Amino acid sequence: MEKAQIVKMGYVIQNYLEKTKLVDAKPKDLMPTLIEKGYFKKDHSEGLPLRNVLRDLDEVNLLYLLPQVRVERKETNRFWFFNPLNI
Repeated sequence: MEKAQIVKMGYVIQNYLEKTKLVDAKPKDLMPTLIEKGYFKKDHSEGLPLRNVLRDLDEVNLLYLLPQVRVERKETNRFWFFNPLNI
């Protein structure tokens, strides 16, 4: 996924989080909206497509492109959470 598309996806995520007032939303919570907006075709394994994008961004130190995301790193897994930015 291109950087510009990821930044645009961040705006969609921010809007969704503000509208729903979710706290620590998980990737599976965001997938229906991201599919509706055309970022993904379908959801596999409760948010796997979004988690794959997040993993790829994390590996190249580009997570800042989605400022709503917070990651908890464990020994073998990473857990992703989304919260709206306070602007």
